Amino acid sequence: MRLRLPLIFAFCLTIGTLTLASGALGTHAVGGTDVKVTHDNNNVDGGPGLTTPSRDASNRQSNETTVAISDAVSPVTQLAGDIVAAGANDYRMVPHFADTWAPVYLSFNGGTTWFGAPPFPAGYNTMVPGFPTDTSAAGLASPLLGLDAAGDPIVRFDADGNLLVGGIAFNRDFDQADRALDTVTFVARYNFTPGTPATASTTTTAGTPPHFTYDGTTIVDRGAVGFAVPGVIGFAGNFTDKPWMEVDLNSSSASPCAGNVYMAQTNFHGSFGSSPVVFSRSTDGARTWSSPRTISSGGPQAASHNQGADIAVGSDGTIYVAWEAFTQQGIDSINLVKSTDCGRHWAQPVRVSTINAPQAPGVAFRTPTFAFVAADTSNPYLVYVVYQSLAGDYDVYAHRSTNGGASWGPAVQVHDDPGARHQIFPTTEVSNGALHVAWYDFRNSVTASNEALDVYYSCTNCDGNTWPAFSHVTRVTDVSHNGNCLMFGGGTAAFHGDYNELDARWNGANHIVHVAWADNRDVVPCDLDPAPGPPSNSTGNRNQNIYADKLVVTP
Repeated sequence: MRLRLPLIFAFCLTIGTLTLASGALGTHAVGGTDVKVTHDNNNVDGGPGLTTPSRDASNRQSNETTVAISDAVSPVTQLAGDIVAAGANDYRMVPHFADTWAPVYLSFNGGTTWFGAPPFPAGYNTMVPGFPTDTSAAGLASPLLGLDAAGDPIVRFDADGNLLVGGIAFNRDFDQADRALDTVTFVARYNFTPGTPATASTTTTAGTPPHFTYDGTTIVDRGAVGFAVPGVIGFAGNFTDKPWMEVDLNSSSASPCAGNVYMAQTNFHGSFGSSPVVFSRSTDGARTWSSPRTISSGGPQAASHNQGADIAVGSDGTIYVAWEAFTQQGIDSINLVKSTDCGRHWAQPVRVSTINAPQAPGVAFRTPTFAFVAADTSNPYLVYVVYQSLAGDYDVYAHRSTNGGASWGPAVQVHDDPGARHQIFPTTEVSNGALHVAWYDFRNSVTASNEALDVYYSCTNCDGNTWPAFSHVTRVTDVSHNGNCLMFGGGTAAFHGDYNELDARWNGANHIVHVAWADNRDVVPCDLDPAPGPPSNSTGNRNQNIYADKLVVTP
């Protein structure tokens, strides 16, 4: 869920000195076979009775991905790094309560398997308890119970292998006037308990994943009066939107904040109010949280309107938060702020770059620009920010700071640009000094309609390349898909989410990179007619799924 204020649509591009990426003609980033993450019914309508938090029998949509790799040893393969979690906006329960909910997708064999038949040894789909039809003890005790929808998930593992699932929950419609609280940010906790069995889902209960035990959900931030208030254009009140979360995984000798959990998000104050970035922290494993505080104000680079905050933690515990900022003067920029004392105090915002961020021409789904930040794993002063910006077509750029974010070098274009097609929705992470970037890419389209969408990948400080040279791009997706299929609004609107995510881990010999994305390859037929319809659930015409792939990248 991303909200874009109506006053922001046209900006001037001022990227400054641009360094084009260059790299080897070949690459040693080796991808595997694309794997379906969401357990769907393969374009056969299985009906509401078979639709549960573990199975999408009605072939509904999923988008806006998150992914994380655990350092814990998998109980299935006995290998460290083989537990992978993912999440998305998952609409599989629409037949039961007409909206999305926050899922939990788990693989215990390095991303090869994400679901299966009982006893679910290698992969499992479920949802966070508290969805509208949830009558289980965990669901009835959840602070999310009574809210219409949940999404924008973030999955992260702590140092002990426990899984944290964050997101937002909200009322889509103003149908519960007696409920003062109708928009929240939350974190659900799943303790890593190797050997515990799974339980199956039903239409009224979320199944328990194998090797994890649900340990409750905590509200991080609270809004009030979000969508569809009668007589109000847009929305009113305070809407908490798109959180990102990080865990300080440093040792206690390296970071005074080791073990802390952090969350940053945007609080939209009505359709025409301000939208500050706010930050909360937990020092007890996400069980309790500090009150959200604004970190996007102060100094000459501050802006009243912001969105899309991403977090990175440096090797010494320094916290970096980057976001998109826009002002009444029409200046759109990427800003960053940092804290060196575990989030108690914050420096003033620093502008990384000004950008151009309108809707991508020729693309039916919305294409917002946001910042993504990554910190080096050994040098506490090396920080990277990655984003998209339009200059004829959209391209993906990276900036590097060598002094802890105080100043930034020139923009580097991450990829080559054959045919001047759009590259959008970048995601980034660092492992063992290498910066990994993946993005959506329209380069394989042959018409003006941008009908062929793929995921591509490149890296620097890897495969014999050093900054600012990036490796030759690697195609991650095995087949292209059409991102413009009209699956929302009764078949009148395209939506492909607003972001994807990758995670990376150094295994001592290679970088292991997991990428997850929304994919329309199973949407059959792909509806491109703007008229309403056809009806959903009779075929796979709403069957947008999450796919993932694992890349092995040489140092």
